[in-house]
Amino acid sequence: MPKILRIHPGSLAEELDLLAGDELLKINGQPVKDVVDLQFALATEEIELEVRKTTGEVWLVEADKEYDEDLGVDWEYPTVDPVRLCHNKCVFCFVDQIPGRMRETLNIRDDDYRLSFLHGNFVTLTNVTDAELQRIIQLKMTPLNVSVHTTNPNLRVRMLANKRSGKILQQIKILALGNIEMNTQVVLCPEWNDGPELDKTIADLAQFYPAVRTLSVVPVGLTKHRRGLHSLRSSTIEEARTTVLQVASWQQKLRAQLGVSFVHAADEFYVLADMEVPPGIMYDEFAQTENGVGVIRTFLDEVTEVWARAPRTLPGTGSRNVGLITGISARAVLQKQLRRFIGIPGLQTEIFPVVNDFYGHNVTVTGLLTGQDIVSQLKGQLSMIDTLLLPDVMLKDEQDVFLDDYTVEQVSNALEIQIHVVPASGSGFVLGVLGHTQDLPPRRRYEATLRESRNLS
Repeated sequence: MPKILRIHPGSLAEELDLLAGDELLKINGQPVKDVVDLQFALATEEIELEVRKTTGEVWLVEADKEYDEDLGVDWEYPTVDPVRLCHNKCVFCFVDQIPGRMRETLNIRDDDYRLSFLHGNFVTLTNVTDAELQRIIQLKMTPLNVSVHTTNPNLRVRMLANKRSGKILQQIKILALGNIEMNTQVVLCPEWNDGPELDKTIADLAQFYPAVRTLSVVPVGLTKHRRGLHSLRSSTIEEARTTVLQVASWQQKLRAQLGVSFVHAADEFYVLADMEVPPGIMYDEFAQTENGVGVIRTFLDEVTEVWARAPRTLPGTGSRNVGLITGISARAVLQKQLRRFIGIPGLQTEIFPVVNDFYGHNVTVTGLLTGQDIVSQLKGQLSMIDTLLLPDVMLKDEQDVFLDDYTVEQVSNALEIQIHVVPASGSGFVLGVLGHTQDLPPRRRYEATLRESRNLS
């Protein structure tokens, strides 16, 4: 039964004298199996809770509430019942490449359709039964994010090492007929699911549009911690260009047929290929920015917009030497945008690209940098800098903590410089460099404790 982990101050649960350790048995006479049952049961203004207290007593508690008011508790599991774990052994699984000393949540391989519905996690559907597909349809759990990787049944069985994985098209068809929308992805592994196999996957999934809303093609992430795993390699520069052109060809074809691009290459392919990202219109809804698709275009467009109305003077003393921490893949984009600031009196800027020694040099995205790499590479290099900007995408959602559990304060003390955490956005970049941080939007925050591991598997 769902067990309460903690009570939020001032919440409905506190008002009802619920305590950590209490178990929720029923709401309005109905058993609560998981977070989906809970959310539907709470969508009312009058509730009756059946609760087993830590003493063993069973209470019946009645309460009036706002329609959209929740109990205000953290549960033992984010899905209320135990999170459904992944039973695949994907050849490219990022979690298998994480050092054992990482925080526990990063080593959890979840594959839970409820987390897909509630928090946007990508799932393979290999552990979803036919009855659960019908539950998804009945409860209108849309949209879902689905990791497809290939629609070739035999190849998918090989890539996921799960004999149930070959029926993905049948599952997608059932969900599409049930009016469930899906965003899909392919983790592209050279000599596995690229080339003609990618053509087949795009064609197969496009036939389900608009139920299948989008398809992203993202590069395989390989760390230096691959031991005893399948032999994989990253795309070469030429292969990245081929992938970009292959996707562009399909976009042209599908825009004529469907009115949308449908398939999108991740930003990393454009960076590796040294090619310009497409204009905003080619990204349709920008539905997969959390998957690294369209982030650069969103950033560039927002920089242009914010720059048009940003002040051209610096606050305070009117002198500012700014350093920007970034991953290798974003360096060129940031360097080009910094040209905008040339000529602003008193402003000096410098980019500090950090090589990912922790995961390995194949990992170049900013969001996977660690505190220890920043300290080891920047210590003693900041004598001319008075302000160091750090994009929040490097940090845990609810705390200023890096993936290796270094805190921002620890990094700041080690580098002997004040660090300003800014949103990883165009406004964070422009206003952060200029020093007008009071005008920045709130830092990004997500709800799921497991969200930090999303897209790593």
